[in-house]
Amino acid sequence: MSRSNAKQEKINKAKKSAPKVPGDTCPSIDYCQAIAKQIADRGDEWGVKQGAIIENVLEYIRSSNQELRDSSFYWYQEYKRVV
Repeated sequence: MSRSNAKQEKINKAKKSAPKVPGDTCPSIDYCQAIAKQIADRGDEWGVKQGAIIENVLEYIRSSNQELRDSSFYWYQEYKRVV
């Protein structure tokens, strides 16, 4: 068996036992932000404050998700390089 075939077999085996990667969460975040905007647009002080808090938390989640995707891609590339 060639070295590249052995490497590919290791990669395929690792992929089969890897946990599932969640799908794109941005549409769910966008939906929640739309609801938060509706709350904020009511005009009362509580709604404006709560809408802003929700918006900030959801943007934090969105950026954290992107960091996880970037990290996953980086480590996958490193794994393929060293296997």
